[in-house]
Amino acid sequence: MRKIKNISIILFLAIGFVACTKDFLELEPLTDRSEDNFYKTEQDAFEAIVSIYDVLQWQTGGGYHPWDLVCNILSDDAFAGGSGPGDRPGLVRMGKFSNFTNDEEPLGLWKDRYAGIYRANLFLDKVENIQFENEDLKTRFIAEARFLRGYFYYELVQFYGHIPLILKPLSPTENQQVAADPADVYDQIADDLYYAYQNLPENIPAAEKGRASKWAAGALLARVYLFHKGYGKGVLGITRDLKAGDKTLAETDIEAIIDDIVNNSGHALVPNYADLWGVGNENNVESIFEIQHTQKADWGDWNWRNGTEGNWAVVMTGFRGVEDPIYDIGWSFQPASKSLADEFETGDPRYSVSILDAAAEGLVYKPQDCYQHTGYAFKKFYPRKADKPATNDALNWPYNRPVIRFADVLLMGAELNLDNDLGKAQDYYSRVRKRAFGDSHVPPTLTNDADGLDLIYHERRVEFAGEGLRYWDLLRRGLTYAEEKINAAAGAAPLDETFNSATLGLLPIPQTEITLSGNKLTQNAGY
Repeated sequence: MRKIKNISIILFLAIGFVACTKDFLELEPLTDRSEDNFYKTEQDAFEAIVSIYDVLQWQTGGGYHPWDLVCNILSDDAFAGGSGPGDRPGLVRMGKFSNFTNDEEPLGLWKDRYAGIYRANLFLDKVENIQFENEDLKTRFIAEARFLRGYFYYELVQFYGHIPLILKPLSPTENQQVAADPADVYDQIADDLYYAYQNLPENIPAAEKGRASKWAAGALLARVYLFHKGYGKGVLGITRDLKAGDKTLAETDIEAIIDDIVNNSGHALVPNYADLWGVGNENNVESIFEIQHTQKADWGDWNWRNGTEGNWAVVMTGFRGVEDPIYDIGWSFQPASKSLADEFETGDPRYSVSILDAAAEGLVYKPQDCYQHTGYAFKKFYPRKADKPATNDALNWPYNRPVIRFADVLLMGAELNLDNDLGKAQDYYSRVRKRAFGDSHVPPTLTNDADGLDLIYHERRVEFAGEGLRYWDLLRRGLTYAEEKINAAAGAAPLDETFNSATLGLLPIPQTEITLSGNKLTQNAGY
């Protein structure tokens, strides 16, 4: 009997000694949920869907690898940091594109996402056996499972490029999988997300915050399309257009999805950029999809770190030795680069919201204890004493992680429309600029060439500083562009984090996974 929850059955056994009647023995054990007595009711289906969402919060299954922190370190926006080169050396090597194939962080990223895929595949395999009174609810659950499977596969194909494509629960004899053609992986992601876009609800009630909507699926599909176009074709050498099932996704299809979100979703820019951040501003009108984190002090512990509900990037971000009435201490990972700080224009109010400039704010702390110290930290998710959990504080910081904001949809729309509707591109771009600088601001004029794209990329860098998008934007413009930008942000040792184009910007496939595959998986180039 395959367990889906590791819950003690001691109480059940104790009762059994005094109540061994036939009827009692035929009852399903309430404390031992298994596949044989689960996946029967709508409530079971809901709990299974929640279990897939739960994996979104996992950040420390192997090493410490919050998604945004890892992506920031890979980019020109941050260095690895910590207390020294021996403090999470896998992150330090990641910043230099020189990971060992047995480093914990690449393994943790891989395992967590395949755990989410397993749960989604298991649900999709079992759902037809569940009795639904409401067929619309069944359709929604299927769409949520497919959205999440597409989400996990997208992150895997970004990090590793060449991965197994698994769409069902595997038997023990099927565990040795080969890597799929990346084009097939991208098509499956698009198919899952396009189905979700067509079948998820438009509105998510406040009581269901954190669940995916039609708009989340459409926005993520647009992000996948742009990455497939820029990196999948440009670097991995995929030759065919992105497909969702039998439908080839033309650029006009993605533009229409963006316009649908802009015009019909009800999402909008929060008028004041500073009001996007902080516990009281979570799940706001600009948030299209965000990962929920809460203060659950009795959930998880140091032996089961993925059982926590908190955001690990928070404690990892803070400076060491802080003495301040507002800011709390942390572990000094992902110090923001001077390159990012210099990217902000004079007078851009997003700077003081996004970057904690220790010198400018007169912060008292211990820079000598902070490795690869720059004097800058990411402020959006910096630990603040007012939000500090009462117990198990390192495990339970309650700051949500935004995945897709309305501003991202606007800037993706601006980029997509550069070639065929410059007026719309300008409008979408200008909305983001004017939110930052005020309605009287005259934004730069976009042109349908590299200069226009540079303007959009600048805006994306400062708008989403610390949110983990920069690295993927760099790769979308090719390895030469990524190398130029990342190397320009590097400095003398220990800030000598430079790009290794031989890796194609990918992480190494964990050696344990290659071994488990019977060596059917092959290592990525450069490792």
